[in-house]
Amino acid sequence: MQLRPTTPEDLEVLRTWVPTETDMILWSGPTFTWPLDRAQLEAYLADERRLHWSGSAAVAGRMSGHGSLLVDEAAGRMRLGCVVVDPALRGHGLGRRFVTAAVHEAFRISDLPVLTLGVYAHNAVARRLYGSLGFRETGLVRDTSVGDRTWHALEMERPRVL
Repeated sequence: MQLRPTTPEDLEVLRTWVPTETDMILWSGPTFTWPLDRAQLEAYLADERRLHWSGSAAVAGRMSGHGSLLVDEAAGRMRLGCVVVDPALRGHGLGRRFVTAAVHEAFRISDLPVLTLGVYAHNAVARRLYGSLGFRETGLVRDTSVGDRTWHALEMERPRVL
């Protein structure tokens, strides 16, 4: 998976990957409000505290994944977020390839010893993927109301491997 900076041209494609409020919350937690519009995505992309990556896989020949990285050296914190793969390409290992590349890039650009992320407890596929890549659950961080349900968000972290 080749990572590149996300461009404004990628935003409309990204928006099609999260067609419902439930999909949006699963993807980004409380980052956005529904309905997701271009202005919110442009503000997200303009946030200079984050690096935004889009991934392209040879199998797809086009943008096939997205994620962001927040590095706060002063606070000693590095966080991977908003990870999503094109729904039409799921089940082919592209999520694994994207997250592997993002982890590598995060530790390449920062000397911080730990990378964190959040995932909803019921997102078993993502939890298994992150666990298989060295992330370990560290606890419940918040509850989110989605319609008449409550989703539990878990914190995960992965140490730098020397």
